[in-house]
Amino acid sequence: MNKKIINHFLETGMYTNVGPYKELYQSLPDDIYELRELVNMQHIHKMSLYRSFLSKNSNKNNLKYKWQNYRCLDDVLLTAPAMTAELIRLTGCENPFIENISDPNKKLIITCRYVSVWYASILKAKGIPCRCRSGFAPYIYDDKIVDHWIVQYYDKNFNKWVNVDSQVNIKNKKFNVCNFPSDAFVWAADAWLAMRKNKLPDKEKYANGTKHCGDATFAWSLLMDFHALFHDEINYVTLPVFLWNCYDDLSKLKKSTLKELDHLAKLMQNIDENFDELQNIWETNKKLRCVASALNKSFLHLELDKKDFN
Repeated sequence: MNKKIINHFLETGMYTNVGPYKELYQSLPDDIYELRELVNMQHIHKMSLYRSFLSKNSNKNNLKYKWQNYRCLDDVLLTAPAMTAELIRLTGCENPFIENISDPNKKLIITCRYVSVWYASILKAKGIPCRCRSGFAPYIYDDKIVDHWIVQYYDKNFNKWVNVDSQVNIKNKKFNVCNFPSDAFVWAADAWLAMRKNKLPDKEKYANGTKHCGDATFAWSLLMDFHALFHDEINYVTLPVFLWNCYDDLSKLKKSTLKELDHLAKLMQNIDENFDELQNIWETNKKLRCVASALNKSFLHLELDKKDFN
């Protein structure tokens, strides 16, 4: 493996930076599976909690989690240090990564992107090269294929990237969550190119969260995956500026832009082989690089050159 690539994925960005918690992270177990379980125990997925509230069999007054505390923290805890700080506040422990804290009210309510960022930050603090990946998981639900984030870490002993689902406890499957085959996951680049060629099986089953959003679903995942490769693990409401005007209808994009995304996807099908070209795109392509959130997209639409962002 190219040393440049390994060193790149040892680096952190503003989301995976360790902040003041480097020593804490380094004190955690070295075993990949044990560490994954330890991180995974510190959260409740918002959909799991939501379903428990809606269940006809649940007595809302007897839920272990206090419903009045329910708030998904995706919009607040964007970085690994922020998640760690909040966990310390909730538990009152200097080292909150301990197994015997079972009170659900002392866990974070977050989703897959956040758990992946948190897990990756800890791996990097331990000197393990890794990268967050955005794509689709066909193994979570039976009736839909949802957007999902995982982590890949570099195993120097076998000279390969290993896939880890840092969140989902996969039941009744024939693969290990800490080392699952690449064909068990639908990579964003593959999904995009198959969609463009009208060769994507069960296209209508693909969804952002639980909602099908048409072809934009694939554009979102592709561009989030691209940004994550360069330490910019943008969240679900942060998108490249040009997508905000067509997030529900990709037919609004110019053909040249669609071809640009096709080229990006083809490169991302083999990241290590095409790393230099991907890095050049990252450093020079204003359209793909410049992002906006719901809070600042209107301002950016007024200020940015339309010929570059249409």
